[in-house]
Amino acid sequence: MKKLSEHVASQLQEFNVTLPVDEATMPPATWYTDTDFLKAELDLVFRNTWQPIMRRDQINGVNTYKSGTVGKIPWVVTRGPDHKLRAFYNICRHKGREVVCKDGTSKSGELVCGYHGWSFGIDGQLKSAPQIGGIKNFKKENTGLVPMAICEWGHWIFVNGDVDATPISEDLSDLNKQLINRNWERLQYHSHKYWTINCNWKAYIDNYLDGGYHIPHMHPTLDAQLKMDSYQTDCFPKYSIQTSGGASARIGAGSIYAWIYPNFMINLYGNCLDINYVIPINEDQCQVYYEFYFHDLDGEEQKSLIGKSIKQADITQVEDIEICESVQKGLQSGAYIAGRYAPGLEKGEHHFHLLLCKDLSNSK
Repeated sequence: MKKLSEHVASQLQEFNVTLPVDEATMPPATWYTDTDFLKAELDLVFRNTWQPIMRRDQINGVNTYKSGTVGKIPWVVTRGPDHKLRAFYNICRHKGREVVCKDGTSKSGELVCGYHGWSFGIDGQLKSAPQIGGIKNFKKENTGLVPMAICEWGHWIFVNGDVDATPISEDLSDLNKQLINRNWERLQYHSHKYWTINCNWKAYIDNYLDGGYHIPHMHPTLDAQLKMDSYQTDCFPKYSIQTSGGASARIGAGSIYAWIYPNFMINLYGNCLDINYVIPINEDQCQVYYEFYFHDLDGEEQKSLIGKSIKQADITQVEDIEICESVQKGLQSGAYIAGRYAPGLEKGEHHFHLLLCKDLSNSK
């Protein structure tokens, strides 16, 4: 297990996990501005939590594979002749190069590293290592691709560097019930987009989890669509759910804003759903990935509704970017140390900080 540096450990000690939200002080600004702190998060949190990497419909055929990077971890997912999904670190066991750099289908059922031609089966096993004659104490069976845990939930495929991780669906029972009650399995993918934001990834999460505190002040068009007097936050072991009644046709019966630790968010309202997923770029910049889903995609009336819904999501996102980038400036100023929580509203944010501190502290 990797160890925390004394520098990062001292920053963790500045956040008192024993205090309830009405007595607690927020994490210090250095959590959001320090390069070493982010490195610890990438090594000890992102590597060992469930990370969404693609939709389930994006890898269907036999001997197909897709690759990418989550945090600092290159991954490859394969579907073999047995139709089983498998995930591995996309790292050749010879010199560490990415084995595949493009998505595709392998007619031979092998993934071949372009550096020196080492090949690995769709099942991750080493098939051949050219020109290593004379090598000693080499065991082919111990030189396959390093596995990752993989699971499917909702519309997505997730991977986790902890191969013994409990499947994500087993930790989300209350959320599953709420989503099923809203027929979310009927939703159809429409489109996606990326946003790059000049703030620490946690500043974005904090803003999402403030219990609607900022909505009346920063989101006037969204505020008009929600019944803010019904807004509430419920916290569970590895996620939280914010709910609100609806005051517009777009919101319908109400909204569900679900956050899954550490960085995946689901926004369900009316007949619409969008997800946002935030990944750190560096200590003061992150990327947010959005996907949009709707129950129906066809018809002029429905297309108009889709256009209005995405436009509203864009408006809200631009407003959130303004908030988060301004907060990051304050965190970097040296004048801000640590604030206090609004106990009746920001308990979801406090919950997030406790989980993060716990994961990092357990790695000392």
